[in-house]
Amino acid sequence: MPESTAQTLSLKWLFFSFKGRIARQSYILSIIFIQVLFGLVVYRIIRAGEDENQLALWGLVFIALAAISFWCGLALSIKRIHDLGLPWPLVILQFIPPIMWFFILFLMVMPSKQETNEHGPPPFPD
Repeated sequence: MPESTAQTLSLKWLFFSFKGRIARQSYILSIIFIQVLFGLVVYRIIRAGEDENQLALWGLVFIALAAISFWCGLALSIKRIHDLGLPWPLVILQFIPPIMWFFILFLMVMPSKQETNEHGPPPFPD
């Protein structure tokens, strides 16, 4: 877990670190944020029409966003798994197509464990 509260609340920690815990609310909002970014890029691709320069630019932005969101999704899921007190290798379930939607839904609905674990105290203690 990050050493200070200020570090815990940083976007860099939220999206790129594998350490610590996040609650389901933070997980859901982060996933929604990433999906909105994808929606905006797809909108720009559609608006580009037949302009090859615009299509190439927004296509590259889409590929870069996909690579970054892969890492972010991994970091978010691992922190959420930490919060539930489960072993981090379960994140593999996120990449098995028939199971992935159920796994992500599971991470979204399960409440945080209220006990402090090796990854830190609960994100929102009672």
